[in-house]
Amino acid sequence: MPKEWVNGNDYKSFAELMTLVKVNDNTYESASPAYSPGGFTRAYGGHVYCQAPWAAAHTVKKGFVLHSVTGWFTLQGDTTKPFRYRVEIIREGGGFCQRQVYVTQHPTKEVCFTCICSFKRPEPSYAERQLKVDIQEKYASVLRGRKIEDWPECPGVDSPYWWAVEQKRGFVDPFPGLNMRKVGMAAYNKPRPTLERKQLQYYQVIGDMPDDANLHACAHLYASDRNGLFPIPNFLDIGDNYTAIASLNHTVIFHVEGQDLSLTAENGEKHWFVHEIAIDKIGHGRALHVGKVWREDGLHVATCFQDGMLRMPKPETGGGRGRDLSMRVSAQSAFAGGVKKKGEEKL
Repeated sequence: MPKEWVNGNDYKSFAELMTLVKVNDNTYESASPAYSPGGFTRAYGGHVYCQAPWAAAHTVKKGFVLHSVTGWFTLQGDTTKPFRYRVEIIREGGGFCQRQVYVTQHPTKEVCFTCICSFKRPEPSYAERQLKVDIQEKYASVLRGRKIEDWPECPGVDSPYWWAVEQKRGFVDPFPGLNMRKVGMAAYNKPRPTLERKQLQYYQVIGDMPDDANLHACAHLYASDRNGLFPIPNFLDIGDNYTAIASLNHTVIFHVEGQDLSLTAENGEKHWFVHEIAIDKIGHGRALHVGKVWREDGLHVATCFQDGMLRMPKPETGGGRGRDLSMRVSAQSAFAGGVKKKGEEKL
C-alpha cells in the first residue's frame, strides 16, 4: 500500500480497481483505494460489495461462476485504508459451491461487511423464458432522441442538497471502474404514483477487461449499489427531508452465465447495460429497492434487492439533515456521500 491513501476518485479501469494482494490462502487485501462520493473518505459500499466476491472467486475451482450474492453492511468503510477479505469455505459441491467473506480494516478486527456468495458450473438451458422488455419503447417519453452519452454522469449522492453542491462547484467527482449515466426521468415519473416511478442508470466498463466471467460479474455488482436508495426520497417528493438513509443488506441474482455476463462484445466493443430501479415497499423506517439489469439487446442479466433504512423527521419537527453533510449517512450501504451537473433533471 502507498504511504497515504485519500480516496480512489479517478477514472481508473475496473480491472485495476479490483486488484488484490494475496495475504495467505484465504485472505486478500485491496490494492487500490475505494471511491468516495463527494471526495471525502467514506467508502462507496459497492466497492466491498463487488470486491469481496472477487476475493471469493480466487478460491473456487476453474469453471465456477458467480450466480448469487447477499451482503450485509455493518460499519462505515474508510477509503484511506485497504480492505482485508477473509474467505471461508461453506461448501464444495459438484455443481455449486458457496463462500462467506468477512471484510475488515486495520487496526480494528470488527467486520464492516460480510457476504455469502454462491458459484455454479455452466449447464445447458432447455426451457429458457424471460419477460420481453424494450427499454427504449417503455421509456420513450424520456429516451427518444437521446444517446446514452447525452445523459450526465451519475451524481455521487442523488439528492437535492448535493445537486446544489455540484452545480456550484461545476464538476462531478470521477467514478472509477465504470462510466455511469443517469437518465432524467421527470417526464415519465411526474404523472405516476410513488411505487410506479422508475430510475434508469446506464453503465459500461472503463478500460480493458480480462476474459474472466467472475470479474465481469463483479462489475455488475459494483454498478448495482450506485445511488440505489436515493430514488426512495426522490420518488416520495420529499427532497432532503430525511434524517438517515443507508443500505442494510443487498442481494444480486444473476440469470445468465459466462459470456452473457461480459461487458465487452467479441469485437472488443463495450456493451451498455441499464439498471432499472423501482421501489416496491416503504414503511416502518425501511424501504425495498428492486432493480433489474438489462443488456442493450434486451437480455435480462440480473435482479437486485436492497433492504434500506429510511428515517424521516416526525411530522411536527419538519426538516431533515439533507444539507448537513457531516450528519449524513449515505445510501451507499452506510459507507459514503456524492455529486450533479448543470441542467440535470431531478428525477
